[in-house]
Amino acid sequence: MPDERRYLQSRFKKKTCCPKFEESYVFQVSNRSINDRMLKLTVFDVDRQKKHHVIGHALYTLKDHDCDNNERLVIWRDLERQVTETTSDLKGEVMVSLSYNNHLERLTVGIYEGRSLDKETTQSIDSYVKVLLMVQNKTIKTKKTEVIKKKTNPVYNESFTFKLPNTSLDTANVTIIAMQPQTGYKDKVIGKVTIGSFMFSRGKELQHWNDMVSNPREQVINWHTLVS
Repeated sequence: MPDERRYLQSRFKKKTCCPKFEESYVFQVSNRSINDRMLKLTVFDVDRQKKHHVIGHALYTLKDHDCDNNERLVIWRDLERQVTETTSDLKGEVMVSLSYNNHLERLTVGIYEGRSLDKETTQSIDSYVKVLLMVQNKTIKTKKTEVIKKKTNPVYNESFTFKLPNTSLDTANVTIIAMQPQTGYKDKVIGKVTIGSFMFSRGKELQHWNDMVSNPREQVINWHTLVS
């Protein structure tokens, strides 16, 4: 963390409340950034439908670690139910629908409305939404809505389809980015949210993805909070 772009996963341990994983993982972290990084370990229960349920999270801040000591350090950490997000960087909300056709291997993402976009200004703004399909941290396809003019609560009402194999559902996510177009400048990011599998999301975003997978060909709609 904080970007949560690099993840590694252990093998499954079946039918035990005291699993022994005995695995090691390597992360490349520069000396310059190590004080700003932390490790997050998330433990999942996997049911018969291969749906992942979060048991808890454990955090370890790297600035507390003696990086000059190469000896192996063993630490126990209590699992937390929820790792809370700060609310100071909230950038509004967007209504998103997800639907997955497992026979056609097709993901449909609907972008319907925005709410309270960009609270930093009292003026209504132009906006559009980018939708990125990502698999294993690689952007597969990017699509975007039309620009809605001068609306703090814009209505987009657009849907996009993506080809997504069944085998990629556990390594995929959809990143929703609200954008403000800027004439003569690079477009401004208002806020974003990542809805995806257990490798990329948690809380409401993970639940939305799991509900989509559990209810093939049904449209699942939720409001999601944008963050900077």
